[in-house]
Amino acid sequence: MKRSIAILLLGSSAAVLGFIPASHRTPHRRQQASPSSSSLSMAKRGKGLDVGGAAGGDNRLGRPKSIRGSETRGGGGEGGLKGKGNWIQTTIPSIQSLPREEGVVKVVETGVPALIDRGTNPNGAVSIVNYEDRTYCLSSSCASCKIPLTKAKVLGPNDETGGADARVQCDFCGATYNLRTGSPVREEGGKVLGFLFSGSKATPLPVYGLGERGGKVFINLP
Repeated sequence: MKRSIAILLLGSSAAVLGFIPASHRTPHRRQQASPSSSSLSMAKRGKGLDVGGAAGGDNRLGRPKSIRGSETRGGGGEGGLKGKGNWIQTTIPSIQSLPREEGVVKVVETGVPALIDRGTNPNGAVSIVNYEDRTYCLSSSCASCKIPLTKAKVLGPNDETGGADARVQCDFCGATYNLRTGSPVREEGGKVLGFLFSGSKATPLPVYGLGERGGKVFINLP
């Protein structure tokens, strides 16, 4: 009798104190953890996404893929410019539309504002030369006499160009340049009026890089 009363009193005290036996507890549903703020931030930044350019290769930052022959070009002087450069989209329809004829100078309009001169080059033209399966891009006019290079001659390599680089010679003043770098080299044969421009024949011929991205043609300016 005393034992029954003790158990009854113990149960009443537990109820007052809020104690619930384990067998009567309501199962607690564990709350699902929400994504951390750091993981959300990574998703917004595109963490782990491929950022390679459309041109492929080592085009990690989406830069245009250089056309063979103009990989290191972009400015006058030995070796041209390397690195990111200053790629600008042209109005040239496609790579396939570039001249294919070998060993001659062809003028192509680019529409690039930096190349436009209302008096001498209203459409931002450049000279394109194909030589031994490589495409070279250079100024539309001679650096010495400023005459368009439409009739310039493409000459083979010599000892001054290391036996590797071809040359281009202005048909008017005779100034001759390394086709790849634009550096002045010895003239091959003289021109009647060539002496008038002898003081400016040490000026490098501007050369430019050509590239393609997404079917569009870009030029790399210094």
